[in-house]
Amino acid sequence: MLRLNVIEKKESDFTSLILVEAPGKEARPCIDYQRLNKVTRTMFFLLSNIEELIKKMSASKYISVFDLTRGYWKIPLSENAQRYAAFVTNFGTFKTLRLPFGWKNATSISRLMDSVLKNYEEYAVPYLDDVAIFSQT
Repeated sequence: MLRLNVIEKKESDFTSLILVEAPGKEARPCIDYQRLNKVTRTMFFLLSNIEELIKKMSASKYISVFDLTRGYWKIPLSENAQRYAAFVTNFGTFKTLRLPFGWKNATSISRLMDSVLKNYEEYAVPYLDDVAIFSQT
């Protein structure tokens, strides 16, 4: 995450961390933002209805679905938000520079993808950090 410029080493008065290890995979940070989410102003964005999206694609002969790997990390946080999104590990304290998974307004990725794909909706639809492309040929 340091190498990808998603976090940087920085002290903060606000930190949290739970480390999750999945069998056969490396440990990854899983930050508990429940307290922060309670005081964060909600940025409302209505997600597309998944059933309508499926219906829209159902007549297509070909459907490809792409997961935007680390898509949340494409959205920068403001300096002020970075201060509150900090976390602590055995290696030090870090501030989060990009939108972290688990934060209340993580649906901002959907808002971004809707704006990017708005002129292509007859054959491409976003849903959270996935994009489906569909066609007859």
